Amino acid sequence: MNRIAVVGTGYVGLVSGSCLSDFGLNVICVDKDEEKIESLKRGVIPIFEPGLEPIVERNVYYKRLEFTTDLRQAVESCDVIFIAVGTPPADDGSADLTYVEQVARDRQ
Repeated sequence: MNRIAVVGTGYVGLVSGSCLSDFGLNVICVDKDEEKIESLKRGVIPIFEPGLEPIVERNVYYKRLEFTTDLRQAVESCDVIFIAVGTPPADDGSADLTYVEQVARDRQ
């Protein structure tokens, strides 16, 4: 396995991608929010998770972790893709998979 893409840089995606890179894997985190990606590239972590900042900093430094808005490039260059976007509850209480399905369609 050469590269992993994690789509979504919220709590689940950013923490998962960062931790996978800390295991020595090459990870590219993708988000459609350009401001968030630019902030992450500058080392600004948009969520509070104890210990996350030094993990991100270390793995960006060693080039095991990168951030992009280019979903197509990430999908084409990675062996494994995790979709870590929001799944808010639907009206009936089930998971609303709209955002997951959107990522799956947009990857083309």
